[in-house]
Amino acid sequence: MPTLEHNALVEMFREHPELAPRLLATLLHVEVPPHAAVAVVESSLDQPEAQIVIDRVERALSAGDPARWVAALFRDANWRPHLVGAIALLLDQSETLDRNLLWCAIDAGSWVTPQLIVTAVFVDPSFPEKARVRVDEQCPVLVPVGLTPAERHSATGPDGLLGRNAKMLASLLAASASIPSLERWASDLQRDVRIEQLLKEDAWNKSDEIVASWMTNVRRAFLERGRILAPKTT
Repeated sequence: MPTLEHNALVEMFREHPELAPRLLATLLHVEVPPHAAVAVVESSLDQPEAQIVIDRVERALSAGDPARWVAALFRDANWRPHLVGAIALLLDQSETLDRNLLWCAIDAGSWVTPQLIVTAVFVDPSFPEKARVRVDEQCPVLVPVGLTPAERHSATGPDGLLGRNAKMLASLLAASASIPSLERWASDLQRDVRIEQLLKEDAWNKSDEIVASWMTNVRRAFLERGRILAPKTT
């Protein structure tokens, strides 16, 4: 259960997101990439401030050298920058950003794997192939090294390795239901005993529900901007 101290820090960064890069640079001596704006993205994307956040990411994309800072977002072990990177990829209509960075974060067990997999549905035409390969291998995850247990918990969430495998599996199967060429495959797999057992490890995360929610919310948010998000493949 979140403590008062935890909630106070969350509220502080919501109100003053510009503090994040300043603290990283001055206290932790982290090299922060040049940036035009700082944004806080809610993992559910269902808050009224969602359009403000998307606006800020869009402005940052037009400020120059977006490939560099978007890559830095996805290479961070922490899940929070991954959401900003996902918004950047969804905004990248010219498709100049590297979509493989998205899969690198997924394969590293990002806490927001369900949201990243939904993003992949909308930006990556090779989603079916990449989904099948991972599910066939039961969704292996390579957890970032060099983190203390506390750092790993904060960066990637409380799941163990099996839980991260299950989260990716549940998310891929749920997202595949939105793609006609994968719908039957995903449905049949859920009757496989090995798949069924692994999915039970995700019961408390409810990644399938997060996929459905994020897909609805991100579509709504972009529709308000005149953009219709649709799977990149059928």
